Amino acid sequence: MDQWLSVIRAAKFAGVTRGELQARIKSGDLPSFDGMVKVEDLLGLYPATRLEDERTLERLDRIKDAALGKDIARRSLPEPEVLARRLAALGHRYTRVQQQAEHYAGVLEALEHHLREVERTCGESERPVVRDIKLRMQSMLRQKRTDEGQTGALAEGVSWLSVMAPQVRLVPSNHEFLVEGADTILQAALRAGLSIRYGCSDGNCGQCRARIVSGEVREVQPHGYALTDAEKAQGLALMCAVSPVTDLVVEMDVARTPAQIPRQSMQAEVRSIEDPAPHVRVLRVRTPGTHRLRFLGGQYVRLSFDDGRVQGAAALANCPCDDRNLVFHLAENRDDPLTTRCFEGLSRGDPVGVEGPFGGFVMGDEIDRPLVFLACDTGFAPIKSLIEHVIALDVADRMDLIWVASGSAGHYEDNLCRSWDDALDDFHYRPMRVGVAGDPAAWPTAVARSLAHLDDPGMRDYYIAGPSHFIRVATDVLTGLGVPEEHRRVQAIPPSD
Repeated sequence: MDQWLSVIRAAKFAGVTRGELQARIKSGDLPSFDGMVKVEDLLGLYPATRLEDERTLERLDRIKDAALGKDIARRSLPEPEVLARRLAALGHRYTRVQQQAEHYAGVLEALEHHLREVERTCGESERPVVRDIKLRMQSMLRQKRTDEGQTGALAEGVSWLSVMAPQVRLVPSNHEFLVEGADTILQAALRAGLSIRYGCSDGNCGQCRARIVSGEVREVQPHGYALTDAEKAQGLALMCAVSPVTDLVVEMDVARTPAQIPRQSMQAEVRSIEDPAPHVRVLRVRTPGTHRLRFLGGQYVRLSFDDGRVQGAAALANCPCDDRNLVFHLAENRDDPLTTRCFEGLSRGDPVGVEGPFGGFVMGDEIDRPLVFLACDTGFAPIKSLIEHVIALDVADRMDLIWVASGSAGHYEDNLCRSWDDALDDFHYRPMRVGVAGDPAAWPTAVARSLAHLDDPGMRDYYIAGPSHFIRVATDVLTGLGVPEEHRRVQAIPPSD
């Protein structure tokens, strides 16, 4: 029997991104049917695919886990009751497939017996044709048994993955993601980088309710919002409170543009303050458990201290997957009231107002070209948010990060960037240093030199973040390289609000 895989599972087993696999499907290199691909077709295109070789998956999981701050041991296994139900469902499916296979085996055996009888009784002129059909069928059956031996481990892995991590498909967007352990659908969707509709994420507002088109769920989190009988009859459930028992199809929209994200306002608190380099401060802010910030990678917010007397814009430096733990990279600037307040007298536990998100420095609806990220100094903050978002989405074939540093700040997250370079096969990190910002002659040469290693620069998308003088230089250099304006997105640091 043919073994089928969804695109998301096929990409995991092959060790490639979903984006690459979908591109191969679009080009006709990989046949597909209703979002599924055959194991044998996958092996034909990626012959090195092995279930046992999970190094790529492990590296990606470590990157995502570090970005989200999650304990992977806590969410690696489903609860025993759910695991038993998934195993029972898999057992029923296995029984049906086995019965069907036994039926086909009986049919083929009878056909082979009939061909032997025809060969014995037919005339001399027909006998070579009948013999050829019989031999071809026997050869194909032997080949099938050999193929089953080669793909057996992979087929077992497909079953294992189905039991351990059910798949959710959102319609009409057809986004797919896996749900690990007892995670809720909302938690898994955010981890996958998808911005689905939600409010409190605590089961009280009801904004995350969606219709279960097919499959079974169970409640794993208490909630205060009560679904009406009519809503239950329509198959609605709270995505923040339920976890899949089986693979699911859920009717729910995914926000793809800033206009689809509502403006939010909340009171948060300072969780930690770090100084990774001279004149650079990393501020970690935690939102209330009942009110998290929904945003897209690359956006910024307005922070306010002292009952609104000190305000300013700051770029988010974390993945939208971690919507409660907000991170900001701030460069010291005595002329800026916000950064002055953050560098002087700020303590852990201090209240901070958060309003946002703002800005259009986000990924487009589809990623069709290789990505190049150009950051200067603390312009790395929104770039980091974008990169972590892309890693969570698993949609980019190639990413290049060029981080230009000036002055004493340096590459204060150099180890993180090098870990991306080590863990991701198609990620390339290039740190650059230039003179002080006041030396305008050095910047065009430095930026041009940093881009010199890129092949076909006009066929890439560029995300540029940093001080205004750096953005001017970078855009001038890219224009000289023939990069169209529509292939560039920029974010000034600090953001202009």
